[in-house]
Amino acid sequence: KYSFSKISPYSSLGFECLCRYQKPWNLELELKPINLRKIMIESGNTPPSLIPPKASLYSRDVQLISEMMNIPYDFAKTVFIRGSLPTLKILAACQILYPEYMEELTRQSWLGLYSHDIDITDTDNIRQFAENAGVPDVDKLLEFSQGGEARQQLIDNTTEALESKCFGAPWFTITHPETGRREKFFGHDRVEMLGWMIGKPYMGHNPPQ
Repeated sequence: KYSFSKISPYSSLGFECLCRYQKPWNLELELKPINLRKIMIESGNTPPSLIPPKASLYSRDVQLISEMMNIPYDFAKTVFIRGSLPTLKILAACQILYPEYMEELTRQSWLGLYSHDIDITDTDNIRQFAENAGVPDVDKLLEFSQGGEARQQLIDNTTEALESKCFGAPWFTITHPETGRREKFFGHDRVEMLGWMIGKPYMGHNPPQ
């Protein structure tokens, strides 16, 4: 399980690295959007952007990692002004209605946000993300995202993460396919540790497919 927030650029980096290892490691990946603000409040954690020593290097750090991984990146300002809740709800709706499109919808919304600083609370933009992801019935997805089931799914994802002691994003909950051993990791750079845990070789940030 990969619990992530749209407001966290590190979530997007961990997501891409994890997706690149799906085939080489035969991973069963379950994507779970969470409300990071709720996580921070309940866990008592402080966002890195509010800690001066971290904030001073935050954007440059993400830029360098993005360049290393060959992922287009531009520092997003709109998400810190307008938030990300509508996109979180559309992803929660997708988790219910079209789970097979979760990966691509997650990717498209992040590309819009961190490559072009697109407002991810705008309905037209969200519609475009869903269309780019190939979602079969975008109108149905948008309508469903406004209802109670999608909202409850987001709440359930966040509650589940908190119950596993989550304090930030991204957050990994790993179950070994043979032994059943379970572990929890925090941070975009824990894919190598995941490989070690399940006995798979880590081959860098861009493994052969």
